[in-house]
Amino acid sequence: MNVDQYISSGILELYAANALPPEEMREVAEMVEKHARVKEELDAILEGLKNYAAVYAPERSEALYDSIIEKINASPVQIAPPEVKPAPVIPLHKEPQAEKENKRVPDYQRQSGSGRYMLMIAASVILLMVSIAANIYLYDKYVDTQDKLVAMENEKNAMANNANANKVKFEQTESQLKLFTDPHNKMVMMKGMPISPGSEVMVMWNTSNKEVYVDVHRLPPPPEGMQYQLWAIDTDGKPVDAGMLTPFKDRKDQGPEHLKKIGNAVAFAITLEKRGGSPTPSIDKMYVKGEV
Repeated sequence: MNVDQYISSGILELYAANALPPEEMREVAEMVEKHARVKEELDAILEGLKNYAAVYAPERSEALYDSIIEKINASPVQIAPPEVKPAPVIPLHKEPQAEKENKRVPDYQRQSGSGRYMLMIAASVILLMVSIAANIYLYDKYVDTQDKLVAMENEKNAMANNANANKVKFEQTESQLKLFTDPHNKMVMMKGMPISPGSEVMVMWNTSNKEVYVDVHRLPPPPEGMQYQLWAIDTDGKPVDAGMLTPFKDRKDQGPEHLKKIGNAVAFAITLEKRGGSPTPSIDKMYVKGEV
């Protein structure tokens, strides 16, 4: 907290009213010694309280005073008769000294009416300033606490989202690992044909449950309106549609893509066809091929 924030927090008003805990009173005293601006602000607060009390204190009426003196001077002088002292009365029970002391008039009751009124005004002003400063101080604390709670909630949500994303990635990695380690899966690496020598795609064909997965290593993006199609060559040499490959940019994940089940195959190939597929492969547009 810088000096401006410290001054505007209201803690100096509480210090002026002696309304802070001892530890915070000491901290304010240290700030006053260290920072001249804090000391100037505290002096201004104290001076303002004194001025406020002085302004609203009742003024003495000089006219009333002169009127009373005039009436006293105008009254005839009376000679009082000699004082006759009554015989002393000895009480049966002596009043304890402690009770006499308790009956003494307190000092604040012997003060003049204007003095007591001035003290009451000063006390009211101080209490009002303390109340305002305390409310400002507590409100600042409340706002600061709310900001911290919001920051913690945002951090918690970010951590939860991150944990969910990591969970999805872990599940994908675990699923891919099972594909590569399943002993029933035959890995068929399809190499590039003359139309695309640099292409390379792996087919994972499970001979037990007949599931087929395709993992594209290198394959040119298909032209607009075109789509790659996977073919399985059966034992009779007949091509069987094994499914359409989703363009890489449209894939939700980057792992192997699950296609159609294939009962038997001696080879796999991929051709470029019109979007949606073709009942027969375009041999002149065969990009990759590989034997089981």
